[in-house]
Amino acid sequence: MISRRLLLLLDVLCLAGVLWCGALIAGLLGGRTLVATGVAVIVAVVLVLPGFTAGVVTNRRALRGRRPQSWFIRDVWAPPVDLPRWGLIAAGAVLMAFWIAGISALTGISDDPRAGDRASLERQVRHEQRFALGVLGGIGVGGTAMAASTLVRERRTGARRTVRARTAY
Repeated sequence: MISRRLLLLLDVLCLAGVLWCGALIAGLLGGRTLVATGVAVIVAVVLVLPGFTAGVVTNRRALRGRRPQSWFIRDVWAPPVDLPRWGLIAAGAVLMAFWIAGISALTGISDDPRAGDRASLERQVRHEQRFALGVLGGIGVGGTAMAASTLVRERRTGARRTVRARTAY
């Protein structure tokens, strides 16, 4: 079960992961590698993925009306529509910034950097790190928005809903 406090904690961690990715990408765009790629990506994964998973799990909605044709479909995933418009616009803009940072890094990655050219190799590593952090930052933005949407919905409706793990059917 995910309580409101745990969801808030995971949402804050996911936001910290987004800020981590953004700060490192800003450094990479400035030509500096602030942290080694392995450390940067592992820290980003640890910060982002639990919040993203919690956001996806808590944004399920029960189906109403007609019964679905498939017996295993009881819930559907809902986008973060409970956020205010400015929150959705901000999340979309930040997601687009991470997407552009990741895609633009792909253009600079070459198949084989020239042997012995240290500057070319360092540029290659910076592009690879920027791509990985762009993807993880985008995932973090989505997770933060979905978890925040659940928190806003629960606060507005006053319903304290906990998410239980699915059991065998």
